[in-house]
Amino acid sequence: MEQPLVSVMCACYNQVDYLADALESFLAQKTSFPFEILVNDDCSTDGTAELALSYQERYPDRIRVVTHAENQYSQGRMACECFLVPIARGRYAALCEGDDYWTDPDKLQRQFDIMEADPALTACVHASVNVVASTGRRFSTLHFYDRDRHVDLADTMQRVQCFATNSLFMRMDDLKAYFASPLRPLPADGDHKLTLYFASTRGGMYYLDREMSAYRLFAKNSMNRSLMSSDKHDEIVRRQHDNRVALLHAVDDYTGGARHEDVERGIDGMDYALAKDLRDYRELKRRWPERLKKESFPSRVNLWLYAYARPLHRLVYNLYCRL
Repeated sequence: MEQPLVSVMCACYNQVDYLADALESFLAQKTSFPFEILVNDDCSTDGTAELALSYQERYPDRIRVVTHAENQYSQGRMACECFLVPIARGRYAALCEGDDYWTDPDKLQRQFDIMEADPALTACVHASVNVVASTGRRFSTLHFYDRDRHVDLADTMQRVQCFATNSLFMRMDDLKAYFASPLRPLPADGDHKLTLYFASTRGGMYYLDREMSAYRLFAKNSMNRSLMSSDKHDEIVRRQHDNRVALLHAVDDYTGGARHEDVERGIDGMDYALAKDLRDYRELKRRWPERLKKESFPSRVNLWLYAYARPLHRLVYNLYCRL
């Protein structure tokens, strides 16, 4: 195989029901350049590793699989940073976890062309769709802007989920620089740290308003499903809020205070996200009525049901999660 220009990096754990969709969507990419597919299986117990290795056997020149004798995440070792980036040969990295997948065969080519045209850019992202894991049914979409454009750092500070992780396409050198940055050790969510780092570094990020990937909601073993059903839900989301605020303060330091007013507005955005995570419809309506109106219809229904018809909310949630 020629020297790959892009390294597709896929971390997976107990995702045997989903991984084939991810791998097939990678293999379906139509590009003018060679790319490699790197998979890290973190000691799955459901046959995920065997499935990944079967794909490696079928596509030995394209796919490389890393396996482990014991789980690495539980020991604080992250798949991309510790195992995939060190063996990657590409100039660029594209991320997609094993329970997600890409929906556009031109995704890599479109992002590659954007990055090649502007060497100052650190990353390129795009719109995505959220689907129900059990049915594949379209649930909602994630559009950060309504057109293709450069990403404004101030806008990313005010949102928790700006872009799906499976939309990230970045320069490998900038990804390595992020791992050495003061943002990396912070306890905030990894995709949030990546977004703020790339948006605040060099020429920033570019956004394509085209749905090119799918994120599975309520997938088995997923963090979103575990959080929703946890008895410690409120405690966890409050801790996440505090971590997000600490991250914004770190970005303030990283940018030398040049975006301090944006940071302050961002903290208000994190307060909004906390009220939303707590499903405090009354507080949202009182403090942020205009922002609440801009939420998607499913999101507003979810919040309203939780506030005023909780038994019905639980019934609807269980229906969506049923596998």
